Amino acid sequence: MRSLLSLTLALVAAIVHAAPANPASNKVLVVLNTESEAPLFSLYVDSMRERGFEVTVTGTDSIGKLQLVAFEEKAFDHLALFADSKSAQAIAPAKVIDFINRGGNVVVAASSNVGESVRDIAIELSADFDEKGNAVFDHFQSLPNGKTRVLSKKILGDTVIIPNSLKKTIASGSTPLVFKGVGHRLTGKNPLVMPVLVGNPTSFSYLESTRGNTAPPAASALVGSSLVLVSALQARNNARVIFSGSVDLFKNEFFELTVDSKKTANKAFTDELSKWVFQEKGVLEVRKVFHHRAGEDKQHGSYRIKEDLVYEIELSEFHDNKWHPYKSSTPIQFSATMLDPYIRQNLTFLKSTPSSSIYTLPFMTPDVYGVFTFAVEHKRREGYSWIAVKEDVSIHPFRHDEYPRFLSAAFPYYANVVSMMGGFVVLSAVVLYHRETLGEDKKVKKE
Repeated sequence: MRSLLSLTLALVAAIVHAAPANPASNKVLVVLNTESEAPLFSLYVDSMRERGFEVTVTGTDSIGKLQLVAFEEKAFDHLALFADSKSAQAIAPAKVIDFINRGGNVVVAASSNVGESVRDIAIELSADFDEKGNAVFDHFQSLPNGKTRVLSKKILGDTVIIPNSLKKTIASGSTPLVFKGVGHRLTGKNPLVMPVLVGNPTSFSYLESTRGNTAPPAASALVGSSLVLVSALQARNNARVIFSGSVDLFKNEFFELTVDSKKTANKAFTDELSKWVFQEKGVLEVRKVFHHRAGEDKQHGSYRIKEDLVYEIELSEFHDNKWHPYKSSTPIQFSATMLDPYIRQNLTFLKSTPSSSIYTLPFMTPDVYGVFTFAVEHKRREGYSWIAVKEDVSIHPFRHDEYPRFLSAAFPYYANVVSMMGGFVVLSAVVLYHRETLGEDKKVKKE
């Protein structure tokens, strides 16, 4: 019996050790125009399966048989929407938005044939795809066999989405990135959407039928850096969305394409996009929150006013399929609030463990009693998930036996009491021990 139990425990330990440390669940739904298009995206789908995802590929004609949300629970964890034709009308934008609101992650890819459903999903999240029939052109940085196959080089921001090493090789042209599709603009109504890939200074968006030989109207033109090719959204519930104006960006054809004997960076670029949007990197986790009195190691739910405390928080970052210490390049702020903030200070780095970093802040509780909220809200725009930790802690006044024996503010009153006591003693001594002597003339008259 004991040997059987040992064998069972060893088997469970081996299974747990072999399981990937991905913090996100792994069910992905890929929606194409028709299921017959699956071979066009086989390299992208195989890359996800190699990373441990369970991928379901379907067409818009079968989308009605699958539900994103069933019985108030997500049926899938991630959605890749590569349907860019009229058949995409079968996709209900409201269901996709509800899926995102429940924490689902979505990749939305379009083309010059962008459908109204895809446009409605994007505009709901503050990304406005250009009109149907428009395409991105570039006369100076494009492939010889087509001005719509643009060599994109401008990746914005110092984000965790695209590594700096890949960003540099794309910008230098050593690994060209080929884009073919439609551009979009960010309306600015949602400040959480950030551009990732934008057009070159010579890129513009106009009717595909003109083949780029006609200049677009200046008033409505998407030109240069205002022409967004790929953008990203980090929602408040930590759901992530990628908007790409090119569905061809994810196809085998562009993965295997060579430009001047150089293999394109499309596969590496889309892999990094999918790793970010499917929560494989840039994910922050709070391992532990601990607060205690200075000199102690025990946490309490109630503290006294004007008491020295220490606040600690342990943070980890997920990437490369495991947890690492999180080292923030921007301040991590702690606040103690009761309607208004009484304390708002930056935490300082204390130490690292193999899988986490510990940040700390020594502070004194306010000279106000009540129920305070100890909070750390770390919200960055560099592609990291958001941290919001709150805890209610009561702060009480001094007890009757905790006040100091003598208060410095009462020294004048102490002096007054001492002076009165001294005066009373002197006056009593004068009255009791001072005797008046009678003169000789008074004594004679008395006799």
